[in-house]
Amino acid sequence: MNTPKAAGMTAAPAKWWGGYEMRGDPPRRRIVLRWRRLFGLGAVLALTCYLGLATALWGYYRIHREIPGVHWTDIAVPIRFPRVQAAIGAYYFTAADKLWKNGDFGRAIVTARAAVQKAPRNLEARLFLADCWRQALRVDEALATLRGGLATDAGDPRLQTALVETCVSAGRFGEVLQLLRRDLPARGVDLLNGPDLAYALVELRAVLATAGAAEAAKLASRSVALAAWPKAAPLLAEIDWELGRGPAAFARLTAARDQMPVEPAIQDAYVDFAQRLGRKDEARSAARRFLELFPGLVTARLRFIEAYGSRQGADQAPWLGECRRFLIQYRQTPAALLALSNLAAAQGWTDLTWVLYQNSLQENLTGFPFAFSYVGSLMKARDYVRAATVWHQLTIRNAAELAAAPQLAAMVAWGAGQPSEAAPIIERLRRETESDAPRRRELEKTFRRYGFPEMAEGLVRPAAVTAKVQPAAGN
Repeated sequence: MNTPKAAGMTAAPAKWWGGYEMRGDPPRRRIVLRWRRLFGLGAVLALTCYLGLATALWGYYRIHREIPGVHWTDIAVPIRFPRVQAAIGAYYFTAADKLWKNGDFGRAIVTARAAVQKAPRNLEARLFLADCWRQALRVDEALATLRGGLATDAGDPRLQTALVETCVSAGRFGEVLQLLRRDLPARGVDLLNGPDLAYALVELRAVLATAGAAEAAKLASRSVALAAWPKAAPLLAEIDWELGRGPAAFARLTAARDQMPVEPAIQDAYVDFAQRLGRKDEARSAARRFLELFPGLVTARLRFIEAYGSRQGADQAPWLGECRRFLIQYRQTPAALLALSNLAAAQGWTDLTWVLYQNSLQENLTGFPFAFSYVGSLMKARDYVRAATVWHQLTIRNAAELAAAPQLAAMVAWGAGQPSEAAPIIERLRRETESDAPRRRELEKTFRRYGFPEMAEGLVRPAAVTAKVQPAAGN
């Protein structure tokens, strides 16, 4: 016989997740849940789904993408996930390196950027990407890539060297000073007070380019070690030269060459200053010695060609022989040929610049720098009519490219007896270089080198642009 349960008694749950009970007066049926069991089930399901997703992600990276170094535990354990990012970054870096070596430069840069984004701490990938940008002549992107590593790798000498060298090679001397004096010290790296004098030398070079020789001399006087370092002699000699102390500069280089006879930079500067001081015989002898010490160095070969640049009498045969060997060896090397072309332009060797320009067209090199050198050599040789003719021919089809050399356009107009056309260009350059001292100094040197001192003065004093009118066009 079944006995009815008293009011308010709870019936046993019929399911694992809970059941029903009768409560209240009158009794009502209510649901009762076993929360612990439900929460436990939810946790098991969530864990199962998480591990399933982790396994799927591991399979995608390791099996489908075939990325080495991706481990299941690195994906499943959140604190180890940066290792996965590092492995993906290393994979992209390897792929970018192969693409670059195969000549697929665009895809190589895109892949290298992905490598840096995935693994910002991969300094090798960052340095590789910055070097790619440099070779593509994209200096801003290269510097941005390197600066992105300051937060994590400011103390790494490789990053420091790459940053400084990139700024120097691009002529960004203001950024060099900011980097050495502010950005790196803010991260606990003081290169200027370290044992490596090379950075103090870079600072001195930047000060010379931005503030002039007087400020550079003041900075150099504060460092006894720098003044006694033979490798600093070329830059210190340049400071002496700009301060009007030519013999002292040459004496400094002579002493440095005696101390370090096999240092290329010192040999190069010695030949250069012998040329500047008009010591032709000494320049020829030093250039010959420089070439004997470094027969494969482009700078040594260029100094030899320059030293025998009279191309008359006994100088003719050595000059022709070295030029022939240089052209044969570097026929398809744009950087070396462009250096020779710039030298020829500064010397007024119109025949050599014309040959180099024609070679650049035949060898599919970048033709316009060589065209500029050819026009510049005509200006140096005072063949203003021919220079204007060549410039006009280039302008007909290539006006956009010629816009990259406004200083040359100004010299052509001035040499053709049209200073009114040159004056606006000089004024524009003066405004553009008001906050860019290194570029202004370079432009001023260019104008003086090619025989236009009035234009050089116009960069600093606008009234000087029209103070003296160039003679009418002619040879």
